[in-house]
Amino acid sequence: GRMLNIKVNRKDFLKGIQIVENAVSENKIRPVISGIFIETRENEIFLKGTDLELSINFKINGEVTENGKIVIKYKLIEEFLKQIDNETKKLIEENGKIIIKTEKINSEFSTFDPENYPITPVLELGVEYSFDKQKLLDSIENAKIAASITPENLAVNCIRLEIEENKIKLISSDTYRLIYLEEDLDEEEKNKESLSVSIPLKTIDGLIKIMKLIDENKVILKSDGTKVYFRLGEVEILTRVIELQFPDYKSILSGSQYDKKILLNTKDFISVLKRTLIFVRDNYEAKNSGIFHFENDKLLLNGVSENAKIKEEIPIIKEGEDLKISLNVKFLLDYVSTITGEVTQLKLLNSKSSVLITDEKDEKSLYLTMPLALRD
Repeated sequence: GRMLNIKVNRKDFLKGIQIVENAVSENKIRPVISGIFIETRENEIFLKGTDLELSINFKINGEVTENGKIVIKYKLIEEFLKQIDNETKKLIEENGKIIIKTEKINSEFSTFDPENYPITPVLELGVEYSFDKQKLLDSIENAKIAASITPENLAVNCIRLEIEENKIKLISSDTYRLIYLEEDLDEEEKNKESLSVSIPLKTIDGLIKIMKLIDENKVILKSDGTKVYFRLGEVEILTRVIELQFPDYKSILSGSQYDKKILLNTKDFISVLKRTLIFVRDNYEAKNSGIFHFENDKLLLNGVSENAKIKEEIPIIKEGEDLKISLNVKFLLDYVSTITGEVTQLKLLNSKSSVLITDEKDEKSLYLTMPLALRD
């Protein structure tokens, strides 16, 4: 068989690795998929990474002297590429090794057998949407805050994406808290088929990194309900969805009741939460827990750890009775930090019921969090 022989720009090649490695995980049972697959077709160079659930393809520019395909053990190569500065590299395959040559350096790395590399599926059919990259990136970063970060609770180790009634909705929850973000679709995306999918958090994390690496300002999303495909410029991402039932957030939201409303200055609230977090993040009894006392026109916030305590006071506007409640300071800070409006609104019922947090001027996007047990 003919052997791979290509010339590539170091930055392009490094960027390609940094993009497709987002799909790869160490695989002891099938080591070949722990690598990155490189293939040339008619003077085009393609990189691919997969863990069989998620696949990422990227096309890079270069010169192809001889076509071929290889699977590289990319981690050392990536480190090596960061340390050298010549811009053009030759990649030549010889006897199952990949040789990277520059004017003065000649390095070789072992490879996996490309014949065992799996063929990844393609998505033929599905409804297609186009989004502004920066807007989608901001929404996804804000929406993933409440997602469960461990695959043990697979049904919520994701972002739920729903497109219906000409709106795009992003929802995440780790069962202690829930984020719901809603935006209107652009005019030209309206009145298409609706869509409801749970996109795995690993895919979301990769997508965020890739969006930041790629200059393209448009994202194409296509889905048939069992897989979701994203395209940004030369990058293609194909992921399976999580088939497990996502929590019924609609009835959670409609079933929640509140009789107290509190308004706080967003910036001041953030700085008080940040300071309090220093005191409570190592709290033995209840990690990150602060005691919030809403009385008259002020919030008294207490944070206690083994070695230190803090008491803060901040003015509020309150409707309804006074209330003392214990809340996770980090959970609050995660969300309140994303509020761009000047005023943050809290709705509460009692010390055991969920707290609803919104930007006072935009109540369609919201955050729900459960209180912690109050200790006297």
